[in-house]
Amino acid sequence: MRLKSISIENFRNHRHLEFEPGQRITNIYGCNGSGKTTILEAIHYCALTRGFSGNSERDCLMFGEEMFAIRSSFESDHGGEIKVVVVFTPHKEKRILVNDQELQTFSSHIGLIPCVTFTPRELVIITGGPAERRRFMDTAICQHDRKYLSDLMQYRRVLQQRNALLASHDDPVKIEIALEVLTEQLAIHAVEIVMARERFISNFSVMLDEVYRWHPEGVQSEIVYQSSLLQAEKQLSKERMQMLFSARYRDMKKQELLRRQTLAGPHRDDLQLFLNGREIRKYASQGQQRAFLVAMKMTMHAYLHEHSEEMPVTLLDDLFSELDAKVSSFMLETLSSKGQVIITSTDKKNGKDITFFSIDEYRKTSGQVR
Repeated sequence: MRLKSISIENFRNHRHLEFEPGQRITNIYGCNGSGKTTILEAIHYCALTRGFSGNSERDCLMFGEEMFAIRSSFESDHGGEIKVVVVFTPHKEKRILVNDQELQTFSSHIGLIPCVTFTPRELVIITGGPAERRRFMDTAICQHDRKYLSDLMQYRRVLQQRNALLASHDDPVKIEIALEVLTEQLAIHAVEIVMARERFISNFSVMLDEVYRWHPEGVQSEIVYQSSLLQAEKQLSKERMQMLFSARYRDMKKQELLRRQTLAGPHRDDLQLFLNGREIRKYASQGQQRAFLVAMKMTMHAYLHEHSEEMPVTLLDDLFSELDAKVSSFMLETLSSKGQVIITSTDKKNGKDITFFSIDEYRKTSGQVR
């Protein structure tokens, strides 16, 4: 997959910007606050229907304007063109059109344009709470497994209903009956999610070891999936896992009624990340943590390519400020042969076969004044 062009209007600090990246590495450079990250965020919107910064659409709308629009054109590795338009107005909310057809559900677009990001804030995947690592897993799996995406959405819907029921002050008998139905539905979707995640981690771990072979000290990596519903048993059949999940929810029922929330399930699961047998979050240096995240992102790139048959578009925000020269050079060298890479930096970077885009020069030539 390759981004051919993108046009941005009234999006964050860009009133109007047109950008055509090169086929391999493109370096967007300019001073801090000039809008480098905004370009990457706009590309991310077109690929995954949302930004990566966590800001709402209203926050992305330029102050004083009524609408933002992002228009893009991608070329598939198989030759077809994909045109994506994202339009937002406060009154009509967000609309997305793919090849001139408006999407009825945004989820139907996920996976069409595989995309991998690296941003400084993503170090929380290593150092932050379980939600960050679950998001990493979900982003990877959802981009190629539509059934997983469906199961995840259904699970979240049932979970919301179940939590509302647990928090209600309705008749205890009615709660008991409804809870039994919702718990059974929750367990069914939980099994599908956990089994898909376990398959993902099994494949991903092998690929991560391949990526880490570049390390001069012979580093050994390990990722362990921690289920809040399973204890020691591994490699279970679907039937056995569903039976155990249902039993676990029955055992927790009194406690859940007391605390008025669902206390276990895929929404509470986590990943443990190890380097040479030691948990990275607790014992690794910042440099080791960043290098591990780079390895995870490069592995995600390889994983998505293998499962989607499309080379992902890679977006690297402020890479050089977060990584030492050796790691960042290795990452660029490796990815340069693996599709389109768009990176941001404050200074113009040296390298072979790099396309450069200066935001400051663009503003001057297009007549825009900051």
